Amino acid sequence: MAFSVPQPCPQPWADMTPTPDGRFCGSCQHEVVDFSGMTQPEILAWLARPASGKVCGFFAPEQFAPPAAPPVVLSSPAPRWRRWVLTGLALLSVKPLLTACQTASPQHAAGPRPTEQTDATAAAPQGQVTVRGRVLDDSTGVGVAGAEIFIGDTKYGAVTDEQGNFSFTMKQQWAAVQQGNVSLRVQGSPFVFTSQTVEVAVSPAPQPLTVRLKSRPGRGQIMGRVVQHAPPQKPPL
Repeated sequence: MAFSVPQPCPQPWADMTPTPDGRFCGSCQHEVVDFSGMTQPEILAWLARPASGKVCGFFAPEQFAPPAAPPVVLSSPAPRWRRWVLTGLALLSVKPLLTACQTASPQHAAGPRPTEQTDATAAAPQGQVTVRGRVLDDSTGVGVAGAEIFIGDTKYGAVTDEQGNFSFTMKQQWAAVQQGNVSLRVQGSPFVFTSQTVEVAVSPAPQPLTVRLKSRPGRGQIMGRVVQHAPPQKPPL
């Protein structure tokens, strides 16, 4: 379960009256809970309380960022004496290898060589279509990590990776596909981007998409009514 603030509040946090759980907003006459020092599991646990109801919250921007990838552990370099031994063995093996290559008779495989096909251009199985693309920050051109792509009004779709790339496969003949087109709802952090809807022509192998999310006015505002929702699920096939 994820949480977001679809309509950030413009009221200044500093002008609100402190309370045990946050601050009291004189404009909407509602308490705003300070979640900025909590982890995501702590926030979800707080929202799951029976008496929580509708909650306004104050957050830090990084609380809506996707989890960071684990650090890559590099193995320590081999000792210098071992590298010298391996280099010497490699040099000794070069001459026999060249001799074998020169004396061997060339062999030609029967039939034409198969054409290599990358994942980016590979067509989906018959009756299915794979939609790929990348979501970019329109103001910087950088890929948007953790953006959610929903297929039409369904709960299905995909989430972008750290470079903003996404991919999903769906049935070509599906209720969400209308007259050969399907709508995709693309949304990033509600504090940074406005949601966007794009139309995609459904074909056996559609071209990769590039979606540029527009910046929200007052970009970075991090206060407002909290809404919980499930991230996109993999479409059924």
